Amino acid sequence: MAEVWAAISAFFGEYQVLFRILVILVAALLANWLLRLALDRSVKRFVRGVKRAQDVDSTQELTAGPHLNARAVQRTRTLGTVGRHVISWTIVVIALILILGELGVNLTAILASAGIIGAGLAFGAQNIVKDILNGIFMVFEDQLGVGDLITVGQITGTVEDVGIRITKVRAADGTLWFVRNGEILTLGNASQGWGRAIIDITVPSTSDLDLVQRTALESAEELLRLPEYASRVTGQPEVLGLESVFGDRATLRLTVRTRPQAQYAVQRELRALIKKHFEERGIELAAEQPRQPGGSL
Repeated sequence: MAEVWAAISAFFGEYQVLFRILVILVAALLANWLLRLALDRSVKRFVRGVKRAQDVDSTQELTAGPHLNARAVQRTRTLGTVGRHVISWTIVVIALILILGELGVNLTAILASAGIIGAGLAFGAQNIVKDILNGIFMVFEDQLGVGDLITVGQITGTVEDVGIRITKVRAADGTLWFVRNGEILTLGNASQGWGRAIIDITVPSTSDLDLVQRTALESAEELLRLPEYASRVTGQPEVLGLESVFGDRATLRLTVRTRPQAQYAVQRELRALIKKHFEERGIELAAEQPRQPGGSL
């Protein structure tokens, strides 16, 4: 028995550095899992609390409803996403320092030269530093959040993940775009404040424009009476007047102020109602291509 214990002691004595490194790695993985789990549970608990308070089952209902707590939910989810990245990177750095210590690396010398290394990294990896800093500012200034509909350059889509360096945007066709935070110079967010449904109604220039305008407004008023759309609209419909006259066509513009991201659903339903009422009253819509003066019919 003594020989067995002696063999075990000799084994651990010979491989104690490797064993300690293994313990550090296991502890790092366990800490990462536990901290991320706690963060996820906190985020889910907050979201469930908001939904329970507003008596809704989904975030979509929360967005469409007459309250502003949807933004708080999106911001909480975004901070949770960023928090997971921060936790992972912090644990990686701590574990790396501990492993270097076990390998006998002089940490004092490393820390003493941290300023020089930091300056070198800032110069050589300035794009990475720019991405990280810009990502932090975007999150804390609430420029975007998970679930927001944004436009960045030529890309329009829904934010799926906000990382420390990369933001993932899912376009309408399903393409997942990876956008570097440092490259986001101009950002349009359709999920903050309010939206506006815009309908351009093009009819022959010989039409009764007063009748067209009245019919369009009546269609919008009918939309407001529909329960599933009444909560999405925040303002009265308005015809801005004659938007343009081109060839034998005249275009009127109808606008309705809505809650964020609700304008697209309102536009689709409003188009259907306008078409139905136009058909009932014999109002014709103009052809897609205008007839040029002197051109063929």
